[in-house]
Amino acid sequence: METNPTYFTDLISRYLYGEATPEEICELENWIKADPANREMFSGYLTTWKTIEKARLESSIDLDREWNVLKSKSVNRKSRIIYLALRIAAIFILVAVPAFILYHYFAKSSDRQLVAGNEVAVHTLPDGTLVTLNAGATLTCPSRFYGSSRNVRLQGEAWFEVVHDKSKPFIIAAGNVRIQVVGTSFFVNTRTFSNTKEIILATGKVRVYYDDNPAKMAFLSPGDKAELTSGGYGIAVARNEDQNYLAWKTKYMVFNNTPLNEVAALLSQVYHTPVRITGNGLGDCRITATFDKQSLESVLNVLKATLDLQVRNTGAGIGLSGHKCN
Repeated sequence: METNPTYFTDLISRYLYGEATPEEICELENWIKADPANREMFSGYLTTWKTIEKARLESSIDLDREWNVLKSKSVNRKSRIIYLALRIAAIFILVAVPAFILYHYFAKSSDRQLVAGNEVAVHTLPDGTLVTLNAGATLTCPSRFYGSSRNVRLQGEAWFEVVHDKSKPFIIAAGNVRIQVVGTSFFVNTRTFSNTKEIILATGKVRVYYDDNPAKMAFLSPGDKAELTSGGYGIAVARNEDQNYLAWKTKYMVFNNTPLNEVAALLSQVYHTPVRITGNGLGDCRITATFDKQSLESVLNVLKATLDLQVRNTGAGIGLSGHKCN
């Protein structure tokens, strides 16, 4: 059973709006029975909801009847109009204000965190957007997208395939950096080794800017890579030359006369296992090979045979040793 409290906040909202499926209603009932705190939370929402519905029922009036009653009274035309206007305004305040408060309470409390633990995790957002999170990444998003934009927050690495909606742009917050798209596929890394934020665009168009300095905006085209500094407002845009930037997702890696130290760093990223070079001078050894969805063991066997390496599992990772390359 789902245990995220914000999930059940959204489920209660759907239940009260009459949008929950029979399966969801059963799930909600089991959740309520599981813990007194859950029953108390549901009871609070239900009480507020009933108050609003009661206000609606008690305040619903037949305006034609009210008008006829008023006409029968000895009051002038102007007074009748003022009375009726005040009556309608009072009904609106009585019904609309509690509904507004409850709506925004649900909207505010329904944010949820999508977390990738030690493995890559794939999630579908409420609008159908597909997000692939690398290990250790966190995406915060609402259970439903409200308002004129689709806003999420990212920490870590992620691949986005955003559903097109021209009227409601998709905006990613990464610290003070904002990435705005309509319908696009792209990669975002908020924690590079150089302490910059990185965006690589595959399809569509992207706007990149700082939250407190939107005037300094950069536009990316497919194949572009943007790097944004943590301090200041620097945005450097260039063509992406790293063909392995999605290897953590696809496990497709291409090495063309690549130094072994770079190979080891990428393997550590892709397989979430530290791969260290323990032999002197081995880091400059060169590798040319292509790997497609192969296991770490298979990749290490190729390196072992190619460079005459010794591969040892140290318990804390993989150690590579051997003779210095010529």
